[in-house]
Amino acid sequence: MDPQSLAQRERHALCDQFLEVDPHLPTLCEGWVAYDLVAHLWVRDTDPLAGLGIAVPALGWLHDARIARARRRHTYDDLVARVRQGPPALLRPADRMINTLEYLIHHEDLRRGATYDVPERELTAADDAEIVARLVGPARLTLRSRRVRTVLVDERSGRQVVVGSGPGLVTVTGHPIELALYVFGRARAAHLRVERTTG
Repeated sequence: MDPQSLAQRERHALCDQFLEVDPHLPTLCEGWVAYDLVAHLWVRDTDPLAGLGIAVPALGWLHDARIARARRRHTYDDLVARVRQGPPALLRPADRMINTLEYLIHHEDLRRGATYDVPERELTAADDAEIVARLVGPARLTLRSRRVRTVLVDERSGRQVVVGSGPGLVTVTGHPIELALYVFGRARAAHLRVERTTG
């Protein structure tokens, strides 16, 4: 596990943010406050069975039950400290693959829970490139069913992710963090330019 990786830097930045806000601050995750979000992250790191509840909607109750149990058993600050420690050793080799976008998105979920009007975060060009590259798989999963071609454009580098097909075209332009929010269903909170062209 590389302590300088974007995944690890986002994990620690998010934990710092958790400690700056009230545990009951709303997040972009519907129905969740900060306490629920940090419990989710700890459960995701440490409870593979509950992970099924994330991947399989019919088992969502299991994930929710584990979050509720984590809140009963641990204080907010304790959960933040546990999340900061990182995933179990078995998962650390896959940390970048499974956690980069997870922590990036949830960092924004916390930052924008109370207001969408937040200052833009400055990441390095290398970080931006990594985010765009990692969006390819999730974008195919979430956008290809729309029956239009969607083009995500990094406004700084011009890098593009193109998914889907159909007679229409949707071009979404913005900072890579904003594009990530769009792909993961948080367009309402993202700062983007969206252009639609009918075929």
